[in-house]
Amino acid sequence: MTQIRINGADIYYHSHGEDLPNQTPIVLIHGSTIDSHTDWDSVIPALANQYKVFALDCRGHGRSNNPKMSYSFKEMADDVAVFVRAMGYGKAHVIGHSNGGNVALVTAVEHPEITQTCIPQAANGYVTRFLIEREPIIFDPKRVEIKSPEWRDEMIRLHSEVNGPEYWKSLLWLTMKEIISEPNYSPDDLAKVNIPMLVIMGAEDTVNAADEHAQYIAEHVPNAEIWIPEGTGHNVHKEREGEWIERVLGFLKSRGRDV
Repeated sequence: MTQIRINGADIYYHSHGEDLPNQTPIVLIHGSTIDSHTDWDSVIPALANQYKVFALDCRGHGRSNNPKMSYSFKEMADDVAVFVRAMGYGKAHVIGHSNGGNVALVTAVEHPEITQTCIPQAANGYVTRFLIEREPIIFDPKRVEIKSPEWRDEMIRLHSEVNGPEYWKSLLWLTMKEIISEPNYSPDDLAKVNIPMLVIMGAEDTVNAADEHAQYIAEHVPNAEIWIPEGTGHNVHKEREGEWIERVLGFLKSRGRDV
């Protein structure tokens, strides 16, 4: 198992593909309550044909521990920045899904010095009333045990080896608390981002589409591109895998000039 100590946590990661001279690597950030393998294994081979690819288990997920019992998009963005430097690179193409998309967005805003390009998928640009009303219900451990026992079992399977069999309940609470408070970027905050960005969201994403988060991000980040495929939900990279790979690689080729 490959781990690195970052900001006090033992972060698990796996790498794929070959290092090419002067080529910027890809860093993949998974969504909350799952891990890097669950979220990204299906698309990694195609990406690794052209790029060095790193996929991390965010602190408190999968094989990474959570010594401070924290869940913060900014803290995880800080982890990404340290990781990129620790791997010997100046910058990375940062791609994130769901709350990992939030981390990718925060990385672009807070750590532009290490972000070559940013692809936030199913990310939230700001805190909406819908999120404040919905997330405490969705992430309630009692509701999950009754209504979504398969989700509970997945969290136990993924996280209990490192963080304990009851940790899933804490993870739900920590995640919910962060979602209803962050990220909360104003148009002026996003207007300062000077990084090529491709914003992705499924048109039928029940978490993000109603509040038009992708449109909000792309409208305010200068020169951002946006892709909202119809008939697609929260997991665009799984529901439209071939098209997703083509879009992402095309974007990196056209706007992710290697340094």
